[in-house]
Amino acid sequence: MAEMKTERKSVLDYLSKNKFLIPMYQRPYTWKEEECEQLWNDIVDFFNDEDRKPGDEYFLGSVVMYKQNNHQNIIDGQQRTTSLSLLLKALYVKAFKDRSEETKNLVAMLESCLWDIDDISGKADYNASHLESDVITKEDGDILKQILTNEYKEDDDIETRMKEAKSNYEKNYLFFLSKSDEFAKENPTKWEKFCVVLLKSCILLPIECEGYDEDSRLENALRIFNTLNNRGIPLNDSDIFKSIIFKSKKTLEERKEFSSKWKELQESRQNDDEDMDFLFRNYMHVIRARNKIKTSEIGLRPFFIKEYKNVLQDNNIMNEIEILGKFWNGEFDDLYGYRSLQYYEVLKKLPNEYWKYLNSVYYMYCQDKKINYFDKHEKILAKIIANFLVKLINKPTIAEVKPIVFNAYTSLYSKGELDFQTDTKQILENEILFKKQFFKTKRHIPALLTLNLYIKYPDQKTDTKAEIEHIFPKTTQWRPSYTGWNKEEAESYIESIGNKMWLEKRLNIKAGNNYFDEKKEKYKESNFLEAQELSRITKNDWLKEDIETRNEEIYQRLRKFFEENI
Repeated sequence: MAEMKTERKSVLDYLSKNKFLIPMYQRPYTWKEEECEQLWNDIVDFFNDEDRKPGDEYFLGSVVMYKQNNHQNIIDGQQRTTSLSLLLKALYVKAFKDRSEETKNLVAMLESCLWDIDDISGKADYNASHLESDVITKEDGDILKQILTNEYKEDDDIETRMKEAKSNYEKNYLFFLSKSDEFAKENPTKWEKFCVVLLKSCILLPIECEGYDEDSRLENALRIFNTLNNRGIPLNDSDIFKSIIFKSKKTLEERKEFSSKWKELQESRQNDDEDMDFLFRNYMHVIRARNKIKTSEIGLRPFFIKEYKNVLQDNNIMNEIEILGKFWNGEFDDLYGYRSLQYYEVLKKLPNEYWKYLNSVYYMYCQDKKINYFDKHEKILAKIIANFLVKLINKPTIAEVKPIVFNAYTSLYSKGELDFQTDTKQILENEILFKKQFFKTKRHIPALLTLNLYIKYPDQKTDTKAEIEHIFPKTTQWRPSYTGWNKEEAESYIESIGNKMWLEKRLNIKAGNNYFDEKKEKYKESNFLEAQELSRITKNDWLKEDIETRNEEIYQRLRKFFEENI
């Protein structure tokens, strides 16, 4: 059983009698306004409870930590501890501003929670904060230091500052400042009492893990953490992997090196749509490919902890995760051909990520075999697009693409080629059925439109933000001058792929539900070559035969692409 000692502590005792360190293997500070508002409301509700009696306490949760170099290393509870520190600093700002003989003890209590206090003078050392973090980014670190060293300059326009703030530390600190001011204005005679109730009647349960050395204390802390069900934000899979990898490092230098790599990788992905779990998920498929595993994949956590825990303790894992990180962070974009970048835009429109797993495996295979990935990249992406779209047009479910992905990436390591081992050729050969399914699909129209655009216009620029434009408008009005069809017929054609194209959002808004003769003027301004071409058509009406003609053109163009690349 893990050695530990527990003792209920008030917020005052917890923060004033400890100095805290968020260790380098921890996750960053992730609480946002929602969590801070919940914390604030819980405390306010407790304070305002009419049935509250002297001696009643409010439990804020447990904290798992172990002591090292005069600091409590927090294993679990850093979100709550950090937020409480920001809250008390916000309260301190007002208390210090309004200090008087009557409130000097309150000011002193708040100072003792935030900084070291000189034993003789009783003055706070603003440079000796009780909270430090080894996992914090430089930008966040600068903000937190300003807040906790009294260098942060507050002003009256808190709302604007909150909107402009990028750091969670700053946003949450400003949130607590605004709540403190709001509470004081609404309850001018209760504000000081509220602070005292928070400091003395709100309780935490620190669980301090003991052991004969740092490793044993850390191991005990992690074991206890895994058995607790705290109300804080649950750890991601990658957070668990991080602690396991960290623990497997034998020396302090190895741990520092690992933590530094992890931090750099995490920072490089913080503005990305994906997170660290994404890299581990891709790496899981790399391992599956190398081990020629075709069976259905299991969850990320059980895969690494139950099936391949040894991988997490392999010294090479962070190197490979780092390689995948660079691959997906766009560091090699200048090595891609123009067509490859266009193909990526098509793949991004697919409703699942399995193409990414296959792409990761192919890249790592090229690394393993010392092959230049970029030499064959365009053909590989075309093959992925063709096989994925044919399968998804035939049956629009993720179950259609999973097996062909597993087949393709295991074949790389068994016979050195990307073999999907699928029936896409047979699907295309049954042209009547395939064509029917092609025009029936709705979910995959964005990918099909994008592919058609780039095949028809090879010089079309990529990465243009756009929306789908209905050439014949989705409108409730009907222009009597239209000939050859009626309103009911038109409605059945509006959602056809031949009636849709990409157009910039601003132009799409301007075009609105106008008819073709009016829309053409907006199409002239577009960077999309297809819109420009339509703007040059002399006719003023876009009718049934135009949609039917474009339907057929798109179908034949894409079918030819599929046949050439499956």
